[in-house]
Amino acid sequence: MPAEASGVQVNTHRSDEYSWALVTRAPDSRLAPYVIDYCGYRERALTPMRRLQPPFAGVPMIVTFGPSIDIINGNLPTERGVFRSFLAGLHDVHVVTEFEGDQIGFQVNFTLLGAFRFLNVTMSDIANRCVGLGDLLGDAAAGRLAGALHDANDWAARFDLMDRFLLDRLGRGRPMSPDVAWALKCLEESHGARSIGALSRDLACSRRTLIQRFHAQVGLNPKAVAGILRFAHAIKHIHAADEEGWADLAVGCGYYDQAHFNRDFRRYTGRTPREFRASLLPDGGGVGG
Repeated sequence: MPAEASGVQVNTHRSDEYSWALVTRAPDSRLAPYVIDYCGYRERALTPMRRLQPPFAGVPMIVTFGPSIDIINGNLPTERGVFRSFLAGLHDVHVVTEFEGDQIGFQVNFTLLGAFRFLNVTMSDIANRCVGLGDLLGDAAAGRLAGALHDANDWAARFDLMDRFLLDRLGRGRPMSPDVAWALKCLEESHGARSIGALSRDLACSRRTLIQRFHAQVGLNPKAVAGILRFAHAIKHIHAADEEGWADLAVGCGYYDQAHFNRDFRRYTGRTPREFRASLLPDGGGVGG
């Protein structure tokens, strides 16, 4: 992965059917609480390119300056939509993306704290949904952003532009309430192990109150978010299974046992852990669909 003086790094892949270049750079440090990471991409597929998008504890925003992308419900393949620039609310189901030909665009992965502040909407309204960016930001604002990214001289300039856009909008956004932000931080730091009962006791509120507030400002209830965080933690360590074995990995990531671990993988990806690991694409290309 060669690094340029601007801090931009490029990871490339080329095969007979697919090629891609993934461009990364660290976001402005002031975005740290709100943005997990971001990247640019340019790719070509001579046959339909499908990627599995498993749930993760964040909210992705895609800004394309190329053709549209098909988004397919992983559990209900007949449910599909076609999007150019869009934002995907917090999901506890997997989706499959598909395109053929050329793609170029920019992806920002918001933290859950950042997504609420950036969008300033009731997050449960967009949970398990993909929504056109124009419907959330306004067509004019979404169009200006995509146009400016397209017209920028190079990727370094696109990262600078995205930093400015995010800092401005987040600076004007509504912050998450302190109690929900604290409960979310506890769940994230424990990889989903902290119980809802303990959180509500520490906040001196009822479980029902906590669940309602969480649902509105995060998108899903605390139990669902805890399951996603535990699953995401398992994915990070899935390569260690050769050494530790699946059962050790399951218990180490907070599952009751391997059966619990397997059920969650099937629920979130439609695959066993072994099948999921075998689907990982080379060179940071994601998960084959």
